[in-house]
Amino acid sequence: MLCFICPLCHESLIENPQGLRCCRGHQFDRAREGYFHLLPVHHKNSRQPGDAKLQLQARRRFLTAGFFSPLANAIQRHLPMSTQCVLDIGCGEGYFTNHMARVLNNAAQVYGIDIAKEGVRLAAKGSRAFYAVASSYALPIADHSIDVITRVYAPSKDSELVRVLKPDGRLIIVTPGQDHLLGLRQTLYQHVRPHPEPQAPDGFVLEENHQLNFELVVSAGALTEALLQMTPFAWRLKEEASREMVASGWRDKADFTVSLYRRA
Repeated sequence: MLCFICPLCHESLIENPQGLRCCRGHQFDRAREGYFHLLPVHHKNSRQPGDAKLQLQARRRFLTAGFFSPLANAIQRHLPMSTQCVLDIGCGEGYFTNHMARVLNNAAQVYGIDIAKEGVRLAAKGSRAFYAVASSYALPIADHSIDVITRVYAPSKDSELVRVLKPDGRLIIVTPGQDHLLGLRQTLYQHVRPHPEPQAPDGFVLEENHQLNFELVVSAGALTEALLQMTPFAWRLKEEASREMVASGWRDKADFTVSLYRRA
């Protein structure tokens, strides 16, 4: 039994040969890549919501090269052995979601949702996780069905987190630390604004915080170009400066705060 619910009437969705169907007859066909489109038109905030295709493809190239594998491993270490259902909110192109699916190896159902169709399409290809194009503010997920929610750099609605998480479930939120890509930010901005400190979502209390930082040494060429293209502030770079960075490679630091929460 899948944890997906109908985004229109909130009834359970049952698998059939074409995809998913609820008891009221709403049908959601499975895409060729294996994902489901569970984003009603009235939940879209633009014609193509979410991260842009170029940004998602660049992120796929960079993360697949293993630069953020220490973060993927840190998230994995916080998954209890008893985990049956994991939900990754804002999964993007699926790097962290698919890492969890491989580690759990069919011992648990892993779900990834994102509002960006292109990201979900990339993520779902050949994956054992369950993917859906959906809004993090109206999750098509059954009440109290999820053991662990992960959220890496993604927004969500606090009440939805409380609704879908089991009473004894765990929420893992990853936010950028103060030194994350500091060299790149200093190149772009005269005054670098500090990242806000993570705050507990409403309905949750903090169990523990972990800082994770490591050096990034990115070779010249395609991988440095991917790093620049995947960051939300790359558009500020002048073309000449971007070419120089791509030609020479880039050294910087990755810095993350991994916060673990439980329901209040």
